[in-house]
Amino acid sequence: MQGNKKVIIYLYNRFFDPLIQGNFWLYIDDYLKDPDNTIRFHLITYEDDRFPLTSEQATKVKQWQQQGLEWTRLQWHPGTNLTSKFVDVWSGLLALTSLRKKGYRHVVSLASVAGSYAYLFCRLLRMKLFMYQFEPHSEYAIDNSMWARGSLQYKIAHFLERRAAGFATVIASGTRFMQERLEHEWKVDAQFFKIATVANDKKFTFDQTLRDETRTRLGLRPEQWVLFYPGKFGSLYYYEETAWMYRWLRELEPRLHFLIVTPHEDEEVMVIFDKAGVEREDYTICHSDYIDIHSYYFAADFAVIAVPSGPSKKFISNIKVGEYLCAGLPFLITRDVSEDYVYAEEKEVGVVVNDFKEQDIKAAWPQIKRYLEMNPEKRRLHCRKVGLDYRGFDSLNPVFKSAVEHLIGR
Repeated sequence: MQGNKKVIIYLYNRFFDPLIQGNFWLYIDDYLKDPDNTIRFHLITYEDDRFPLTSEQATKVKQWQQQGLEWTRLQWHPGTNLTSKFVDVWSGLLALTSLRKKGYRHVVSLASVAGSYAYLFCRLLRMKLFMYQFEPHSEYAIDNSMWARGSLQYKIAHFLERRAAGFATVIASGTRFMQERLEHEWKVDAQFFKIATVANDKKFTFDQTLRDETRTRLGLRPEQWVLFYPGKFGSLYYYEETAWMYRWLRELEPRLHFLIVTPHEDEEVMVIFDKAGVEREDYTICHSDYIDIHSYYFAADFAVIAVPSGPSKKFISNIKVGEYLCAGLPFLITRDVSEDYVYAEEKEVGVVVNDFKEQDIKAAWPQIKRYLEMNPEKRRLHCRKVGLDYRGFDSLNPVFKSAVEHLIGR
């Protein structure tokens, strides 16, 4: 039965954003399914009218509500201007103020933007804060030329991140690099828990039948080696560099085929690959929601993390790495990105390059080829074993629960 321990979950996302459902919500769902759970959760999200709930999602919400979840839906205002953000902050403050009057004293936020907003609310309302997946979003924006260091957006975001870290009772992040910064450079008092971004390891359990069906549907021949990239182009990720990376590899091995699952329109992606001189029959563009995404992982043989390195990138914890490994896929990654590049080399589950440049990519081909020539079953078992230890739910769930207990026990 639900007890009187009350916790607000504050997300600056849609409830059914795949980054929520495939990551953070695994922990909360486990609480809700537990008949001995004594914590009462109230969820706050920012919904987008362009993404109404499907009938399946509505059924899930009803089930969670029957298990004790309460949900406040706020309206998300698009745009990066300060006015839009102020409206979102104001609506969030009103929602938390109402819950504070009902006895809620503890807040769990997800990622740095939500953590910064939650810091403002908690400071004003005298509540305790657990910032999960805290990373320096403002510094990512600098590294990817999204903001200028002198811009007002950067100054405000960076200021709030520092203040939030200094205020929080509990902080969880995915790398030892973030731990070292918080404890030794920023000297925060918060209790730190190292929790890499969790993967839904049950969903990403390899299925040979689904692999065969997917490859047949996509017209992929048995002898083709399939590189896989499920993601975006530009912003925090490589843009044309990803297409060039593939071209240089295919010059060395004509059996390669590139499978792309992306939210971008086909034409936009094709323009990128046309500029790199890649023939259209040598790659496949697909689109998928989270429900079916695992089938594309199973169709592949080797995966790509298309994140350029930079001073702030060592702090990130990319969810795709956990999904790749649990699905049995080794991966290509740039140096100094998260601890993932360390795992790639030390655990022998991936290939590390300095950049997506011709010299680096072609020099990496023999290592990539070594993975592709391995016995597929042996390769998958090895990658999954590493993935379960590094990113598996059963490995990380006890740490998350300890973080929550530390929050409400203080």
